[in-house]
Amino acid sequence: MSQISFDDLFQEEKKLERTISDTPSPLQNNILELVRRGETSALSICEHLIKLGKFSDERFSTNKPKAYGKICLALDKMTRDGLLIFVEDIDKKDRIYKLNC
Repeated sequence: MSQISFDDLFQEEKKLERTISDTPSPLQNNILELVRRGETSALSICEHLIKLGKFSDERFSTNKPKAYGKICLALDKMTRDGLLIFVEDIDKKDRIYKLNC
């Protein structure tokens, strides 16, 4: 009878993790569509998603959408997953991304 080692379990978990992360979420699909249409600004992507009804139009006193942080987290994950490339941070007010083609 063969036993499974911790390393084997860890490798199986990593395979499952990769499979799950290879499947874009609905939010990631919406973002990818906007980037393919030429939207590169995180703030602009956020505003478009608000107009599409994907997020509420709640805002901070600076007028930045409250959804901006969630959008940036999704963009950063997509960058780690190799879908996007982070281009620049514009004075901590906006971030620019592009497709990794």
